[in-house]
Amino acid sequence: MLKSLHVENFKNLADVEAEFGSINAIIGPNGCGKSSLLQAIDFLRAFFYPSIEDYLREKGYDYSDLPNLRRAGKAIRWKLRAQLGPDSKGQCAGEYEYEVTARRWRYLGVGEEKLSYTSPAGEKVLLFDRAGRKIKGFGDAVPHHDLALVNEPRSLMADIDPKLKARYPQMWRFHEWITSFRSFLIWDPKVLRRADRGKHEELGQSGEHLAPVLANLRRADPEKFAKVVARIKRLFPTVTDIAIRGPRTWGWQEISLIEGDGRNVSFNSQQMSDGVLRLLAICTFLYADKVPQVLMFEEPENGIHPQLIGEVMQILRELTLRKPPSECQVLFTTHSPYVLDELYDHPDQVYVMERGRPQQGASLYRLSDRQDVDLVKALFKHSLGEAWFSGLIGGTAKGTGQWARPRSA
Repeated sequence: MLKSLHVENFKNLADVEAEFGSINAIIGPNGCGKSSLLQAIDFLRAFFYPSIEDYLREKGYDYSDLPNLRRAGKAIRWKLRAQLGPDSKGQCAGEYEYEVTARRWRYLGVGEEKLSYTSPAGEKVLLFDRAGRKIKGFGDAVPHHDLALVNEPRSLMADIDPKLKARYPQMWRFHEWITSFRSFLIWDPKVLRRADRGKHEELGQSGEHLAPVLANLRRADPEKFAKVVARIKRLFPTVTDIAIRGPRTWGWQEISLIEGDGRNVSFNSQQMSDGVLRLLAICTFLYADKVPQVLMFEEPENGIHPQLIGEVMQILRELTLRKPPSECQVLFTTHSPYVLDELYDHPDQVYVMERGRPQQGASLYRLSDRQDVDLVKALFKHSLGEAWFSGLIGGTAKGTGQWARPRSA
């Protein structure tokens, strides 16, 4: 689990630091930096690509889009602390600290990089400390000759051959964790209902491959597919089944919804509602064999009826209850006061992000760090959403109210 993150000079995040839990809701006005925070976390994967430029092309970014406007000439820095459970062999549990800097010379690449590991017994080991092509120190963990730095722009760990993971188990554990991150944009109904083909095991960032993912689940584990159907039937009582039309292997496939009231009627994906498709996409994560250990969503409640937002939150909570090595942490942005109402008893899971003057960097604080949070809850019983809408906890579209600044206890 990502325990803490410090980011400098990434988009709106001139200098932002926060500690995180298993589920984390980020609120704030448009343009304050909520999406930038999720993008900064996901961008860590870029250093493990064959080339950072490959990641930029995949996301549709240009390097000039990344630095903070007021610090465009400075390096972008990440510093994080993670508490990871054991791997599939029951090893490598412990705390990991990672620092990395992205710099632009002729191309975008890693400037400095450092990884350390602390065992459950409290023994701390420096796994590596690198500056460009220079290796400052490995301790006894990694012989220099095993890792040829022929591709400087990427992470040192990207050069670890899978055959070497038995020799460097902690580095490989961290490598697997970072590369498992997934960030999803607001689910696009046009993409979700699109016919698709291929043997896909996970959704794309906008909901691509929903039909093949469900088809693969039905083929590989009919019992889990039945649980997805049962979940949708519980949310939408008129539904009797979910069908995947098309060949069972590589051909074009499309989702159909079956409703029954004396006579079954089939609705193809073009006829299905946006809300059903979005809930179906979120449900797939619950029953997948491999779930990203860090899942990030942009407004997962978007397009969902307010009465079903509690179900969305329940799905996200269930994801965080998975056991190692399949544990999952969830971070998401939201503009919904109904989502905040679901977190009334957990202000420690709510983060308020704001940005004051034009070009000013974003600020981020945990709602539970405010001394007046109990007073706000007393004034607005059972409705943090109403308190937010009223401007009493900050992060509003029309500027901050008199209680906008966090007051430490």
